[in-house]
Amino acid sequence: MSVQDSARDVRDFLEQRCRSKNLDIPWWAPLLSAFGLVAMVTVAVLQREAAGAMVVAGLVIVVPSLSIFFIPNTGEWLKNHMWAVDLVPTLAGSAWLMSQPASAFWPQHDFAPAVLVPLTLEMVVREGFRTGTLYAIASAVVMGVFASDTPSGIGVHFLLLFVGWILGLLILAQMRALRAERQARSQEHARATEAERIRIAREIHDLVGHSLSITLLHLTAARRSIAEGDEPDEAVSALTEAEAVGRRAMAEIRRTIGGLSIGALSTTGAGTAPLPGAADVVRLVEEGRSAGQAITFSSSGDLARIDAGVGLGIYRILQESLANAIRHAPGAPVSVSLAVADGVRLSVQNPLVGTRRGVGEGSGLAGMAARAEQLRGRLSAGAEESMWKVDLVIPSHCLVRKALA
Repeated sequence: MSVQDSARDVRDFLEQRCRSKNLDIPWWAPLLSAFGLVAMVTVAVLQREAAGAMVVAGLVIVVPSLSIFFIPNTGEWLKNHMWAVDLVPTLAGSAWLMSQPASAFWPQHDFAPAVLVPLTLEMVVREGFRTGTLYAIASAVVMGVFASDTPSGIGVHFLLLFVGWILGLLILAQMRALRAERQARSQEHARATEAERIRIAREIHDLVGHSLSITLLHLTAARRSIAEGDEPDEAVSALTEAEAVGRRAMAEIRRTIGGLSIGALSTTGAGTAPLPGAADVVRLVEEGRSAGQAITFSSSGDLARIDAGVGLGIYRILQESLANAIRHAPGAPVSVSLAVADGVRLSVQNPLVGTRRGVGEGSGLAGMAARAEQLRGRLSAGAEESMWKVDLVIPSHCLVRKALA
């Protein structure tokens, strides 16, 4: 195994341990903390004359602090009392070190009290504000009792301890802010994904509903033509139209779904073909007419002024309205009007035939209402006297783009 592979394994291991401890810190942070602690303890031990006994004191400090990172979070008691495994031995070992004067070398600067500074910072980051502050207070008490006559002055060590506690709080606050940001991003991604799923489902519902309605009318016409012994050309023509409607619907479904992934776009450019808009409502009306539905259509104003996204919404609402008319009132005349002035108004109406479903049933009307809400328009759909009417009004400031100069 190469040095690079070994370094990668160490990094992966440390990252996994950080995640297991719920620490949003870089992988090298615990490594740097461990090296710093070992270095300070080593200097503090070497400053003591009784080096053999002080080595034991150093191990009492270092081993719990380093091993705590490698102990898995198993068991409820261990999760709640992990800090105790670190607090008692490290404070006891530090007190043992500070009880011996630093006289071997560099006696004017005792490193034993300073050992508690990185330990306090680590405790705050790993265990939180309450436990970290408790550890800082306990460290200050140990310093006051065992290092009151340190050559550096006890005030210097109290200041260093306070700085370590503050740095730990800053890192803790940064971790929590990072965690909150990641959670917010995750929630936003989940909301966007759900909204996209709903949009795709609505698109496919409208496509399939309309195309099936038109296709069934053509198939019915072909069946009647064959049953009544008419010219075969009429049946062939109806079947050809049904096939064309089905192919167009499949192409629109592929464009709708294919737009979700760049890799799904074909090299021929079919995947990048524009979705239908307001200008395509004429083709939509012609499809219904070719299937035998009596549809009158009138338009006023410049349809090119309608934004592409808004035009798609208008197209889908008309598509669903025509599909409902064909499904519930086959053969009945349908009137469609589209006007572009200060805003856009789409009206669709047809006579009631038999029993019509209420507005609260099915998903088609709910989808139309959702589209109108996205367009910031007003939609009304329901029975008025003997007519079923769908009326969509969208104000100009919501969807009509300015004409090009």
